[in-house]
Amino acid sequence: MVLLGCFAVIGCATTLGVFGVGKDAQTPQQRTARCEADEDKPLARWSSISGILLGQSAPGLRDSTSARTKLVSPVSVAAQANFVFIVDAGQQVIFRFDRGTQTIREFARIANLDSRAQISVDRALSVYLADPVASRVVQFDFDGRVVQTYQNATELPQPISVVVDDNRSEILAGDGLTARVLVFNRGGGIARAIGAQVSGGVRFQSVAAMAIREDQLYVVDRLMRQVHALSPSGASRYQFGSEELRQPGAIAADDHNPVYVVDNADNTIKVFRGGRFETVVGASGDPAGLGFRNISGLWASDGLLYVADSAGASVEILQVLTPCP
Repeated sequence: MVLLGCFAVIGCATTLGVFGVGKDAQTPQQRTARCEADEDKPLARWSSISGILLGQSAPGLRDSTSARTKLVSPVSVAAQANFVFIVDAGQQVIFRFDRGTQTIREFARIANLDSRAQISVDRALSVYLADPVASRVVQFDFDGRVVQTYQNATELPQPISVVVDDNRSEILAGDGLTARVLVFNRGGGIARAIGAQVSGGVRFQSVAAMAIREDQLYVVDRLMRQVHALSPSGASRYQFGSEELRQPGAIAADDHNPVYVVDNADNTIKVFRGGRFETVVGASGDPAGLGFRNISGLWASDGLLYVADSAGASVEILQVLTPCP
């Protein structure tokens, strides 16, 4: 189903949990029955950003809704409040989708943007792009203007992932060549390196993706087929996933939900909690009917999981289902 100006698949979403309005009209008995029916489903399909989307031109232009946009190859996604930022490597563009107005606009155009590019967004709605081709991490303001560039040709030759520690005001960039995480302060200076060759420090064989939540940093080591859980300063805590993951890729976590790790060997999402494997999403026979063609990006925020499916030309939005009380 193709809709103009709406989320495709399910349509215009206006329920509580997406826009934060409305009331739950279910009776306690209905809620209990639904909870029991969803017991084996950690995630449920909520909506999808795909098809032909209503355009929104840049500020200052008179005709703000004349354009139509269609995603081609979304490889990364990040979201904050009502705004969803999407890296489309097929068009070499970062898009900003507004869930409130259900419109999309070109946020920034990046030359030579490829499928490895990843983004993150902080609480102040600044967007960060890890651009491995240009050997840099770029910070944009809410309107797509470049605010800061973080780069170091020797220490950060190929940044492939970026996360922001809002509590420490630090930007963490994972490098695909050096297999280290370089930590920058807001001024662009290097504060430290995680995974460097220091006595007793953590060592990565590779860095494929990262995620951060309140007091935990996760680094995906694809060669070791596991995830490292560390303190934000870089102290190793534990590793997990070596028995369940075959080709780990994107990862997502937030302060209240499990950790989601993409396994590109079968395009599923493996769900972990506290380092323990819980379930798999998207496999054949998935109870929620979820399936993906090529997952290249994940983002978790406000009870929703965003899945960038580059081969499916869509960003799937899944609702995180909490366990029954």
